[in-house]
Amino acid sequence: MAYSDPSKWIYDTGWKYDHAATSNDGRRVYAGQHDSSSAVNVCRHSNLPGKEVNDMCYVSYRGREIGAHYYKVLLTKLGDLQWDSRLHGPYVPGAKPNDIRSNAVIGGNEGFDVFVCKGKHGHHTVVGKFVRGHGCYYGQGGREFLLKVSDDNFSVLTDKLQYHPR
Repeated sequence: MAYSDPSKWIYDTGWKYDHAATSNDGRRVYAGQHDSSSAVNVCRHSNLPGKEVNDMCYVSYRGREIGAHYYKVLLTKLGDLQWDSRLHGPYVPGAKPNDIRSNAVIGGNEGFDVFVCKGKHGHHTVVGKFVRGHGCYYGQGGREFLLKVSDDNFSVLTDKLQYHPR
């Protein structure tokens, strides 16, 4: 199965270091609001997807939230990325915990592909990594949290082009 991998896109920007990104590279992929004045965008640090808030990228790893000043942001000129449910159609509890949409966007790799996901932590939008069979891991307040597959309360980033030309 071929998923959408921003590091291999030809006609769109994909991942670019935050300090080098310009308006000509496209716009940041928006996920929601952290609070009333801070937007949450998709970022990546050490090959892990996370949330960009106030010029920092926050990712989760081994039970902790890690903040970084040096990171990449996901940029698109085409605007064909959107947030969707993990599976096509209605969720059936316990069904297909390892499955994900065929057009899901790869966010990084931990020896296996992880996908960009988002959910809520209280009133805050959080972005993290979808790990098959587990759910959406994200960092908040210095810790790592999990939105479980069985709860079906998170979204994954998808590519409406199905597969960006490579």
